Amino acid sequence: MPVFPASFQKFLKENEIDPAVYEIKDLPRYIRINPRDQNPIDRNELEFQLGTTLYSVSGLDGFFRLDGNAKIVGCQAYKDGKIYGIDLSSAIAVYALDLEKGDHVLDLCCAPGAKLCMISDLLGTDGTGTVTGYRIGRARLFVADGTTFGVRAPSFLDPLRQETMRSSSRNWFGEELSEDLTILAVDNGSGTSIIKPFWAPKTLRTDPQKADDKYLYDKVLVDAECTHDGSVTHILKYEKWGWDVFEKNFMNPDRTESLRDLQRQLIVNGWSLLKPGGILVYSTCSLSRQQNEDVIGWFLSKYSDARLEEVPLTPQLRTAKIRRSQYDIDLSMTVRLDPICSNTSGFFVAKIRKPVV
Repeated sequence: MPVFPASFQKFLKENEIDPAVYEIKDLPRYIRINPRDQNPIDRNELEFQLGTTLYSVSGLDGFFRLDGNAKIVGCQAYKDGKIYGIDLSSAIAVYALDLEKGDHVLDLCCAPGAKLCMISDLLGTDGTGTVTGYRIGRARLFVADGTTFGVRAPSFLDPLRQETMRSSSRNWFGEELSEDLTILAVDNGSGTSIIKPFWAPKTLRTDPQKADDKYLYDKVLVDAECTHDGSVTHILKYEKWGWDVFEKNFMNPDRTESLRDLQRQLIVNGWSLLKPGGILVYSTCSLSRQQNEDVIGWFLSKYSDARLEEVPLTPQLRTAKIRRSQYDIDLSMTVRLDPICSNTSGFFVAKIRKPVV
């Protein structure tokens, strides 16, 4: 076992994390086949390219488990967009959204983007559903941060879309749209008769969707910024980089306190952008009680009408024991995964339903 710095040992003890999780170095990795690929790769050919055997994952179509040392980036199938890497735990967070055709989904902290890709795949291209992705610290869609931006779901997807804006006759994939999906332009009062795509700066100032709460998201994923201590590979990199760098980046008291505040702000902001009856999924790749159970406990104590729901799991997947929150709230429906119990990276998932008013 690595000799961790005193600050990290204290962190592990305070959060009831077994240091033995960092002794497990042979975790498998996972890939997902791109369902949009017009010429899907043969499984035998893919195994040849990756140099390892693929094992289907029960309950997850298109998912395969493979040796953790296999390299994906250099594989031709990866370069051609036929596969992408995504951990099993991340897939569970996406499935917890209970996605349906036509859903408008907000992925509040989307980088590096595997969950965003999977959400897009599940929504498909034959309906009116969309996924909006945003990454803290990067101007992806809006010049703002994930705790404060308040732009609603794109209004051209609402039944009233023909009265709000006009888009191209093709969708984002270059496919011709049917006539009933053509969206007409309106005068929004500023003299602009044709509104640009919803991420355009001018639209952020003038789109009428911002003035009406019915333009909210059906599903919101808050895969919150965290200390990443659930990733064995990530933590053990600091054996090479130096534990002083780790302490500076993660164990600084000001950093951990501000991180807690950020996580609270993210889940509250995600909740404010969620439709009544919608689902919010909160997740982290941390094993920290403070970043998981305590955040959800705090949130449920603040929003007493919010309801936890069961997280869908794949068959035979064992989960770790839920930690007791500092708040007196039943968190038995939340899910913990860790390398020892689940043979996955450390991960936490909570599925929360917003009541119908």
